[in-house]
Amino acid sequence: MKRLLRWSSILLGIAISIGTLQFSQSKEVYIQSWLAHSLFHTAWVRTKASGYQTKPWPGAKTWPIARLSIPHLNTAKIILSCAGEGLSAYALSHSNTSVLPGELGNSVLNIFHHDPHFDFLKQVRPGDTLILESIHSGRWHYQVSAIYIVDKSHTNFVEPSLNRRLTLVSCYPCVSDNKNRYVVVAKEMERI
Repeated sequence: MKRLLRWSSILLGIAISIGTLQFSQSKEVYIQSWLAHSLFHTAWVRTKASGYQTKPWPGAKTWPIARLSIPHLNTAKIILSCAGEGLSAYALSHSNTSVLPGELGNSVLNIFHHDPHFDFLKQVRPGDTLILESIHSGRWHYQVSAIYIVDKSHTNFVEPSLNRRLTLVSCYPCVSDNKNRYVVVAKEMERI
């Protein structure tokens, strides 16, 4: 009986592996993206609970610093510090040349176009509410004030500000030789 159970388990494992491999051939980016976002979310929960920087996996050079929620789209995205080249396809990353999310000034968040999890940006409209939950500076409500498509040399959107502001920047359109950027600007509404 044990031998039959063991062989059944092995055959089931092989069948699942083959099915996953067949399915993932065309969906490879989606699976990797889902796994990365799951690890980022777990690190965010641990960071919030402990108050200490928690890396998503051993040896990672990044950690969560905030979470951005868009209530009407029912989505929440983790914002990473120091998200480098290896994570550029999967991460919403804070630009280290701007203030931290939730602090006074312009906090610039880069959204890289390779990730299907960031299709939400196309659905954001002026007047939408964004909720930023920061590790150190609390919870802030922002309202989308404008959306622009600009040449990548147009940098006035990422310059410092005297007001609390979020600027989300992504490539536009999503091709490798693009020269434009999709910019969403949101201004502070209130702090909770």
